[in-house]
Amino acid sequence: MKLMYLIATFIFIFCSLNVDAKSPHEIRSAFLYQMAKLIDFPEQKNKQVTRFCFYDLTHGPGAILNKNNNLKIRGKPIDIIKVNISDPFRELSKRCDITYIDETMEDDILSTWTDTITLNMVTVGESIEFLEGGGIASLVQEGSKIRLYINRQEVAQHNFKVLSRLLAVSKFYPN
Repeated sequence: MKLMYLIATFIFIFCSLNVDAKSPHEIRSAFLYQMAKLIDFPEQKNKQVTRFCFYDLTHGPGAILNKNNNLKIRGKPIDIIKVNISDPFRELSKRCDITYIDETMEDDILSTWTDTITLNMVTVGESIEFLEGGGIASLVQEGSKIRLYINRQEVAQHNFKVLSRLLAVSKFYPN
């Protein structure tokens, strides 16, 4: 049954973005889009848009989602926001639903996360180290595949709900 959900999810991911997803960035952007569909954010019904935040909109998943700005989640448009490394983490939690941090920036950004506040935002990185540092999810490349890992401890401490369909296709950290 899990395999059927996984296969259906990936088929839907690739069809939804209308791209022939081959690169790791394309796969990560598809994952991010699908993840947003399978997370209940606080006040989801009152939101006008689902907001994705990226530190870079010229390369990587941010650039790909930015080109596909006509996508919708639960009938509402997505909004792609460029954020700066100097933006306070509490402010990002107010402005962003999902914030993506690529591997080259993870160390710089994780070192600024000294607050242990409850967040409304899902943070997504690219490494297990990101999860060890307090990230919520990570899209880790393992050989030719990209796997979604979810930090079980962090998810339990925040103001959003990860739906079971997303959990079914995820690996957990710590095991």
